[in-house]
Amino acid sequence: MRWAAVAGGVAAVVLGSAGLVRAAIPQHESTGSGAPGTISVSGAYVRAPAPPTDAAAAYFTVYNTTGQDDRLTQVVSGAGATSTLHVESGGSMVAAANGLVIPAHGSVVLSTGKGHVMIEHLFDKLTAGQTVNLELDFRTAGPIDVVAPVIALGAPAPTGTAPSSSGAHS
Repeated sequence: MRWAAVAGGVAAVVLGSAGLVRAAIPQHESTGSGAPGTISVSGAYVRAPAPPTDAAAAYFTVYNTTGQDDRLTQVVSGAGATSTLHVESGGSMVAAANGLVIPAHGSVVLSTGKGHVMIEHLFDKLTAGQTVNLELDFRTAGPIDVVAPVIALGAPAPTGTAPSSSGAHS
């Protein structure tokens, strides 16, 4: 009986350590757990806000390699209390209340002036060099975890990200 308790304790420590290691691995690009290889995210970054603002914008590109549209339904961030997907509509930014369609065999680019995820009520100050965890939830592909670097306000977007002149759909 005593050995069973010790073995159970050892198993809990080993499994717990595996979870910590998994959490420590940067997830710069990932695929949805619901259907591997169907959706990918790249070029993610967050602009550091100008004080005294307690909101920051996240940008990224989503690729859909399947023959069916998928929908980005929400984005959750560990950096703030709320995250809202905004898209350009008629010259202004509006909340995408029903999410954002990612077309079959296509992509959607969230870039300056075209769309972003607004992370509001920041838990702490965001400065260049930090990272922000984002969970993108898709209707079909499921959740995708992304780690986005924070860049300074006014700094150019990191290499490999969407240029600010890109449209929301490609």
